[in-house]
Amino acid sequence: MVGLAFAYLRRRWGQALLSILVGALGIAAVITAFVGFDALPQAAEQAWGGVDLVIGPKGSALDLVLCCALHVSDPSGLVSEKAAMAAAHHPLVRVAAPIALGDNVDGWRIVGTTPSFMSIYHAHIGQGRMWTKPLQAVLGAQVARALHLRPGAHFVGAHGLEAGGELHSQFPYTVVGILEPTGSVLDRLVLCDIETVRYIHRMHAEDDIAQGGVAETYANLPDAATAVIASYRSPVAALLVPRLIDANPMLTAASPSFEIARVMSYLRPLTYAATAIGLLLVLIAAAGAAAAMMASLNARTRDLALLRALGAGSLTLAGVALSEALMLAVGALAVGALLSGALLAFCEHLLAVRTGLRLMPELDLQTITYVVGGTLCVALLAALVPALRAMRTPIEELLQA
Repeated sequence: MVGLAFAYLRRRWGQALLSILVGALGIAAVITAFVGFDALPQAAEQAWGGVDLVIGPKGSALDLVLCCALHVSDPSGLVSEKAAMAAAHHPLVRVAAPIALGDNVDGWRIVGTTPSFMSIYHAHIGQGRMWTKPLQAVLGAQVARALHLRPGAHFVGAHGLEAGGELHSQFPYTVVGILEPTGSVLDRLVLCDIETVRYIHRMHAEDDIAQGGVAETYANLPDAATAVIASYRSPVAALLVPRLIDANPMLTAASPSFEIARVMSYLRPLTYAATAIGLLLVLIAAAGAAAAMMASLNARTRDLALLRALGAGSLTLAGVALSEALMLAVGALAVGALLSGALLAFCEHLLAVRTGLRLMPELDLQTITYVVGGTLCVALLAALVPALRAMRTPIEELLQA
């Protein structure tokens, strides 16, 4: 039966290939939607590391998370370090650290902070030591690898968070340490003392004033910071601390886990839509395969008559139709798995380059069972009508035809 079914498929290879391709596109859409949607929150959680709370100026909590926890957007303003650190001073807060953004080196963000920042991410120095004075920098593992910098090397930062800004040539940094890889966004950051960022931006503001420009906010607020990030002692803090901070008319408390969960809830309909499109493509492929098999049965009347005359039973003829459908289903599954793997790999690379998120998709047994079982069931349903027709057509009718 299998050899005969394969011979029939090879004879109409164009139709078979089209059915496999359409089915594979549907399977790839379903797998990518489910696996990618599940992997994205895990990638974001790994990226923000131990940051449980971001305290910044009044405004959007999501913007604070994207800027100061995931480091994928621009700051929306500045806040007083003294005020934000006072708000973070709570028995349920384990550690807090201010951060000041504004410069980069070849697109890698320079973050002014304090040594307590390391405790939030549970980071350790892999080479060299911690900074002890301004204009000394500690590099994340990915930054050091990309820029080929080692302890003792020098680099110059540029204004802004994107590559191509005005260079602060008069303020060269010295690399004093390189962090061990953490798998978080910390691997993509350049750390230095927060006073370094403030000093450079005050000097930049004075130059702007001398040239008739407008002074930056760093010059107007001596203890300016982009935000304060904190780590909790207990999960109970997530219920109490943000409410206390939000009561301050000048501050906003943002929870990375809550904000990312809210974003994913907005994206859930897109997952349903992609899954529906994938299922529709699978059904179209099944309908096309069923129609092709029906046409093939009509064209193979003499072949069926000869098989029946040679002693083939009705179950054998039905088995040929079922074997064809299963071959198409297996082909669609194989090509669909390759397509989904390639698509997920592309998305993983794109996210890593653009945002630093490390997408690590995993197929669990339940998803594999649903995809494989669903595809086989659809294929068997598509072959049901041709198989029943092959079984029930009397041999006399076949011989007369």
